[in-house]
Amino acid sequence: MNGVVRSALALALVTCTAVACSGGEPARPTASPAAATSALPSPGDSPSPSPSPPAVTLEEASRALDAFLDTDDVLRLAGADRWELLLTQDGQRPITIADIHSQEGKPARYTWDRRTVLVPRQSGRSTVWFAATARRRDASGEVRTGVFTFVRQGRDERWLNSFASLLYPGEKPPSVALDADGYATALESRDASVAISPNLMGPLHATVAEEGPKGYASGLIAPGPQTTGFYDEIVKTKATAKDDDCMAYESIFASAPNYPIFALRTRDGGAMMLYTLIRTSSWNPIPKCGEGRPVTIPAAARWLLGHTKDLFIRQKRQIVETQQYVSAVPPKASTAPAHVVGYEGIVTGGSNR
Repeated sequence: MNGVVRSALALALVTCTAVACSGGEPARPTASPAAATSALPSPGDSPSPSPSPPAVTLEEASRALDAFLDTDDVLRLAGADRWELLLTQDGQRPITIADIHSQEGKPARYTWDRRTVLVPRQSGRSTVWFAATARRRDASGEVRTGVFTFVRQGRDERWLNSFASLLYPGEKPPSVALDADGYATALESRDASVAISPNLMGPLHATVAEEGPKGYASGLIAPGPQTTGFYDEIVKTKATAKDDDCMAYESIFASAPNYPIFALRTRDGGAMMLYTLIRTSSWNPIPKCGEGRPVTIPAAARWLLGHTKDLFIRQKRQIVETQQYVSAVPPKASTAPAHVVGYEGIVTGGSNR
């Protein structure tokens, strides 16, 4: 192991564990004697119960975000793929694996600034999380805003990156509501105070992507490149596959049942929702026409199906994408549709037979 990789490992495991995942909280300022005296209850008053301290403080979340972004950059520079995977879980794990392989082991590097954490008040339960945003600049100078979530299973465990997506160019993140201390409010899965409950956002999004503007969910989610745009793409690909390749094409979207959904209350009473969809696209030969025909492999799947033999489809070709979304959902009383404002997706699986 060379010196760069050793440094990356030290930063990933020692720094993240000791700093970002520390259970300690920053010292609180001590009140002056006069302030303490004035705060004493008068005879007969019942003192108000003190609010429980948050399971994750703003300071701790900021340290965790900084540690992750800085460590990720070192690991990308070092080509320490296995250590990079140790920083991820949920949908971000297969995305990271695909990113490494599709870039031939040389993933792109970025610089980050304007880092902001969005920390919901949580009890001391075993699994806690927070969201974050940061501005990303790539080697070409393009600037995008990244949206993340980080999850910790126990107070002594490391923070892991569960979700990462990118806002559309020029898009701003939904304005999350913060209390007087700077903490956000998380929504439960079946929260009915918003136009679309968090547990329904993924399935409705999938329906719009498959059925387009004529589907029953079209009025609930605004048109866009990753909603009705996917439907238009599917229609065109079906026609091309049939006419040019004698293939029956279909593309199915589904919520990822094993990956969490994150939702935070926004200032307008709605929510910012972060969720994952799985897209599965299939090509099947039309009998007596398409068997054994060579069919071009989509560029995004060549790292999986790049062998010459994979050009020929005898039974079925299947390509799987993992897609992570940021959506702004209005409050329940609103008649406005939800808007998808961020997306990141990559081919994470494929087979040819």
